[in-house]
Amino acid sequence: MYIVPIFGMIFFGWLFYLRYREKVALIEKGMDSSQIDPKPNSQPSSLKIGLLLIGAALGILLGYIVNLTFGIPNFVAYSTMIFIICGILLIYFHKSKTA
Repeated sequence: MYIVPIFGMIFFGWLFYLRYREKVALIEKGMDSSQIDPKPNSQPSSLKIGLLLIGAALGILLGYIVNLTFGIPNFVAYSTMIFIICGILLIYFHKSKTA
């Protein structure tokens, strides 16, 4: 039951380690570590964060409805609905930025 949070912590720890190791390698070569971040001051837009949070809320709501209606286990219903709705809204965000 605790495998998912443990896996998540290990995964994100591994990502931070790789990022740190890459910056250390650049510094050892005498290069500037800002080359990794082409836009270091770029912040995620508030629209993107808002759509992601709305997607999570709608995903939880739809997951609850799917759980009650079809009897799908909690974890499966909630996680799939959150990912589907957040993905749809982030695709919408990307399309609205390019159009």
